[in-house]
Amino acid sequence: MSPISILIVVPTTGGPVVVRSLKARPGLPASAAFAAGDYRPLPWSGDYARLAAGGGPLSRLAEAGPYELRLSGSFDAGRSWEVPVCLAHGLVAQGHTLTSEPEAADLVLWATGAVDLDLAVLPGDYALLDKIARSRALLDAAERAELAVLLPGGPERAEAERAFRALGRTRPPVFLPGTDVPGALAALARPAPVPAVRRLPLLPLALAAVSIAATFVAGFALLRAHTAADRPVVADATSAAVAPHPDTAPAPEPVSPVVVEELAAPAGSSCRRVAFGADPPARRPVPLESPDRLRPSRLAPELCGLAFRPAAPGGRVAVGPELAAAALPPTRLTDGAEAYFLRENGRRNLVYAVQVVRDQVGPSGSTIPGHVVDNQGATSVRNPGGRITHALVP
Repeated sequence: MSPISILIVVPTTGGPVVVRSLKARPGLPASAAFAAGDYRPLPWSGDYARLAAGGGPLSRLAEAGPYELRLSGSFDAGRSWEVPVCLAHGLVAQGHTLTSEPEAADLVLWATGAVDLDLAVLPGDYALLDKIARSRALLDAAERAELAVLLPGGPERAEAERAFRALGRTRPPVFLPGTDVPGALAALARPAPVPAVRRLPLLPLALAAVSIAATFVAGFALLRAHTAADRPVVADATSAAVAPHPDTAPAPEPVSPVVVEELAAPAGSSCRRVAFGADPPARRPVPLESPDRLRPSRLAPELCGLAFRPAAPGGRVAVGPELAAAALPPTRLTDGAEAYFLRENGRRNLVYAVQVVRDQVGPSGSTIPGHVVDNQGATSVRNPGGRITHALVP
């Protein structure tokens, strides 16, 4: 993709924010983000500095900072800014320019989500539909530009894609891979596929068709030379779904060996009252999103913690240290489930693993730990397939 002018949108639930500029600033002690007209770094600049530090995740896309990131506005919390900011670094490193003016943009890039150490996009509930609705006026102002969209995995992804397609733009939006930032950048750099030309069976007809096509292309190029020559060509990263073979039996739904529930404060109560036993928590099951991953839980104010119990008797649940460090010591609920109530300072984006372990008793009566129950109900010693990951997201 030739260098173009790109408008990068950082959608928030308070309205869209635009990346105004991104440049190296050797005089800064560390990379920092600023709102337009303000000299004070934004509250999340510390996280941005770690993201852009030497050896940090962004070192895969651009040289180490420090960098000065200027935004059109301010927001105080969350991590959904990480994906659009990482894309901005990658695109600037490729020689593209950033613009904050919708009318001047060749390409509008709308992206949201948090990343991990390898720049993979973390799935979660990112309030996509709310962000799309609040971005509508900005997108309408950039009608002449191409629109590329990165939607992370989550409960609203499919509906959000339909909402973008329903915007009624002259050129439909292009949906980038939502799995990782390098993959999205690679999709932006790929040229659009050229449709194959049908071969005519007779040589005279083929020659006539070539002549007509050449004349049409030349005339079309003259008409479009001043209006579309500098527009970017973006490859659509979506692929057509392949219909299953009629004789293929559907795969069985995965069954989780561990029951995970969100513990929420009931109406009129609080997480403090729930954690200290004054009120019973409301319990909401967390379903499997794939055989080895649970659907992410959103860190809403009413989410107090999580409860775990084996789906079948005869085992115990082992919870990853990431969650254990963010929660109070586990307590036992009336049905035997272990409850991990989040600490006041532990409400942050994290990913942890959980698994069911069956301890065996040796000949002398001693316990032999380490037999893990996998997603099919079988047991194996230290079987990594028995681990199920779960994310807490903003």
